[in-house]
Amino acid sequence: MQEALNDLENSEILSREQAALLRRIYGRELFSVHWELRLLLYGGILILTTGLGLLVAKHFASIGHLTLLAAIVLGGLACFAYCLRNGGGFSPERLAAPDAAYDYVLLLGCLLLGTLQGYLELRYQLLAQNWNWWLLVSALTYLLCAHYFDNRLVLSLALSTLGAWLGVKTSLLGARPWDGGLRDNALFFGVLVVGAGVIQARLGWKRHFLPVHLHLGVNVLLAVLVAGVGPSTAGATYLAGLLLACSCSALYALRDRSFAFLLYSVLYGYLGITTFVFNRGHWSSEGIILYFLVSAASLLTALVAVHRRFRSAE
Repeated sequence: MQEALNDLENSEILSREQAALLRRIYGRELFSVHWELRLLLYGGILILTTGLGLLVAKHFASIGHLTLLAAIVLGGLACFAYCLRNGGGFSPERLAAPDAAYDYVLLLGCLLLGTLQGYLELRYQLLAQNWNWWLLVSALTYLLCAHYFDNRLVLSLALSTLGAWLGVKTSLLGARPWDGGLRDNALFFGVLVVGAGVIQARLGWKRHFLPVHLHLGVNVLLAVLVAGVGPSTAGATYLAGLLLACSCSALYALRDRSFAFLLYSVLYGYLGITTFVFNRGHWSSEGIILYFLVSAASLLTALVAVHRRFRSAE
């Protein structure tokens, strides 16, 4: 590498300053802290909004309703004003963030909006038993913000909130965790998220949002199918659907060189098959231990080998 840099510098393809910078990078004198800073920003915003929510829940009577309401509203307005002033406006294409804090300021504004809705419901009981509709309002608002400001963090928040609304709505109807009704709604939600992302990408509308849709939708679909494999009488049907979904995820991973989707297909497929086998057979303790030793070792070996192939292909 050093010889190549010397040749490029002697050939005047690189200036002396450029070559010196590349030598420092190659010698690991310089390294990026980009993701560390983003993680700190993300964690700081989550801690801030969590603390604010706890403050509202426990001390809103002593601090004063108007004071808390004004603080939350002004904080949210300040965040959205910052994004409107510094953002480039709406575009169906990908927009570069004007600065490192832009995405996180928008996320903070959206979380403050959610805190405001929770405060209003806690204080004034505006929707009472229908409080779950606040989740739908939040999800639609977050979707609008994600598309207007081109923010994948807020898109993840919007899709998660939409899924939470659907789950809470079903639970209020008396559904128990992972029973038939809740599984059906979760399957519908997973298909909806994946389908919306694919259609949006095909239409050329925010193509870079597709991975967010796929990661969330595929995980929901596979988790629901694994849950259906268990004690359900339709366990074989769920297992067949799980294997089909895992195959599609693996094919997508191989086509787009995305190891995450291959990992999803392998892990969820393993969980589904293991659940199906143990729920429909009588196993001794020795057989269970042997099964996990052999299967887990084989699975880990295969994943390491495939990951090395993915790395070498890059």
